[in-house]
Formats: sequence, structure tokens, C-alpha cells
Amino acid sequence: MSFNAGSITLQQVLDAREHRHEIQQQLLSEFRRPILSFTMNIAGEVKSSPLIGLAFDHGLQSITELLGAPHKMEILRKPTGCEALLVYGKSAEKIKQTCINIESKSPIGRLFDMDVIGADGEKLSRREPRTCIVCGGPVAPCSRSRAHGLDTVKARTNQLLLQFAAKHFESLAAEALVEEVRFTPKPGLVDLRNQGSHKDMDVAMFERSADSLRSYFSEAFLLGAEEKDCMKKLQKAGIAAESRMLEATGGINTHKGAIYAFGLILAALGNYLMRGDDIFEHASRLARAAEVSDSKTHGRDVFEKFGFRGARQEAEAGFPSAKKAYMFLKDSGGDTLSTLLQLIAECPDTNLLYRGGLEGLSYAQNWARFVLSRPAFSRPSLAKRMDQAFIRKNLSPGGCADLLALALFLRKVDSLWNE
Repeated sequence: MSFNAGSITLQQVLDAREHRHEIQQQLLSEFRRPILSFTMNIAGEVKSSPLIGLAFDHGLQSITELLGAPHKMEILRKPTGCEALLVYGKSAEKIKQTCINIESKSPIGRLFDMDVIGADGEKLSRREPRTCIVCGGPVAPCSRSRAHGLDTVKARTNQLLLQFAAKHFESLAAEALVEEVRFTPKPGLVDLRNQGSHKDMDVAMFERSADSLRSYFSEAFLLGAEEKDCMKKLQKAGIAAESRMLEATGGINTHKGAIYAFGLILAALGNYLMRGDDIFEHASRLARAAEVSDSKTHGRDVFEKFGFRGARQEAEAGFPSAKKAYMFLKDSGGDTLSTLLQLIAECPDTNLLYRGGLEGLSYAQNWARFVLSRPAFSRPSLAKRMDQAFIRKNLSPGGCADLLALALFLRKVDSLWNE
């Protein structure tokens, strides 16, 4: 099912089940309260993978959101699968009903196995039987007769996991774009204060644009999961996404750079979850495999005048600036302004070069370095002055904004790729 998921034996499954029962008994003896035992219902000999772990973490988050923090929680991640045992001071019946709701309503809930053991040690049963993962009918007859075959069940399981992951990353990517545009202040860029150096854009337009890209984000992830060398298909999907973006914005280019960068990273994430390649190295390989268009663009103008390739150069190098911005964002505890200033200070932003030439780029970088040299508490007010200076000179670090959005996305998913 996935690159680092080894096959396990029946004996390992039985041993894991026995170990889980022992922990349950220990917790019952210690707390004398109901226990929620959460595992994944994965058919076949492979029970553990990053893809399965992603779904498991979602289930665990759903439990704690609805039931609150447990008195005690034991989490095990083993080749035999992910397991969690949670002790709650609530009625076993209430816990069970909450679990049934999660299993019924979550997009991946059919793969959740949530058992509730009362304080008396008795396991609570469901009033309604679960449905078959393949045909949707009652599961017991299909299971007894092996109506669908193991390969069919495994294929359906993998399909559910991939569909869930695609929607999960779609939401996080769109959130990152919205988080970037709403962050304020951003010198020369659209934010909640003003339009920066863009008279034809506003926050609402960027939000419509981000929403129009959701299906593309899912598609990029699935393309990478399904096929390692997917660049030709990814470029085709990117062109279609750009058309949808322009339709949503009335012809204004809000996220062309993000379509390119996010598409590569999402495809690389899909490949990582299925095959294990480093996401940045794989994104670099995809970028270098791209067919280069001969059409006239701002980026081509900048390359012909100044020799900088901007987004393409960043991608082919494996997104070093985005990775550095992510690390700064993480180490600073989420200092988004200073992260953006670092990007402006160091990156040869082709949007700055297009609007202001080498002089404009140097002007912007010097401003960013000056603000970074001041105490952190003074930077927001200085950034507002920097914003006015950029507006007067019609400067906009749009490439840095795309990298900031990508860094925000990388931070949202770093538990997967930065282990």
C-alpha cells in the first residue's frame, strides 16, 4: 500500500491484539472508567503506512474535538497498525454514540474501528451493523461469504485513503493561500489594510481565486500518487486551473505562481506517500521535466533582461527559499512578517525586477534588511512605512508572497515530510 509499509503475519496481529487487551485491563484497573480503543480497519497484510497514519491522526483529532481531552491516552504506532487507548470520565453510552457518529460521518470513517469498553469491562455493541466497504450492504454477510475478495477490498481501502488525503491537502493548500493574503501588513501586497501596489486586486478576489483552485490541488496530489513521472499531466491540469482562476477573478492573475509551486509540491507529496521519495528532490525532478512554453510572459522578460528565472529556478533547485522560510516560520513560533521580510531580503523576486528593475529589487531588499535589523516589536509599524514606500514606487514582491504561502502550507503538513 505504501513505500515503507512492510507485510505482517497473522501471529503479529494476534500478538498486537493481546497486547492491546493487556493495556486495556491495566487502564480499567487503574482508572475504573470507560475506555475508547481506536484502531484502523485495514484489510490485507499491510497495516501501517504514512497514508494510513494520516487517516488515523484525523480520527484521533475528531475524537478529542468531540469528547475533549482524555484522562489518559496511550498511542502506539507499530507495523501491525496505529492504536490509541483513551480513558474518559463520561458514560460509556455517550462515548459509543460519539464514536458511531464519527464512523458514520467522517469521509474516512469506514476505516475507523472504535470500540468502547465500559468501566465494568464489557464491550458495548452497535445497534446498527456497519456497512460493507465495497458494496455498501450489511458487512457481516459479505465478510462471511468473502463476497468481494481481498484484492477488491484492499483496492477500495486504498481508494478511500487517497481520496481522503487529496481532500485533506486540498483544504490545507487553500487555507494557506487565504492565510497569506489575509496576513497584514505586507509591503506592496494586497492585505486587509489596502491593495498594496495592485489597483485591480483585493482580498475578496484572492479568496475567490484560492477557492477556484481547490479541485486542482486534489488533482495534483492524486496525479503524484498515481504516477511518479506525472509532469505532463500536471502541466495540463495547471493550465486548466489557471483558466478557472482567471474566470473567478475576471482575468486578473492572482495565483499563477502558486499554481505552479503548489502543484509541484502536492504531486511530490502524493508520490512521497506512495513511494517514499524526498518531496523536494522529487518536485525538482518534476520541474526539470516540464515542457517550457515559448509564450511571452513577465518571467521570460525578466530572464532575458536580468538572467533570473524566478519560480522555475526555485522549483528546479528543490524550493530552497521555501524550505528556509518554513524553517524560519517554525523556529520563530509563527512570525509571518519576519519570514516575509527574510524572503524579500534574500530572493531575486522576478515581480520586483519586472516592476522596478535591479534598482527596484535592491530598494526592496534594503528596506527588508533595515526592518529586520530593528527589534521585533517595531517591525509591524515599520512594515507599514515600507508598504507606503513600495506603493509609491509601484513595487510588489509577489514571488515572495507565493513562497510565503508555500511555507505556510509546508508547516501545516510537516508532521508527514519532516519527521
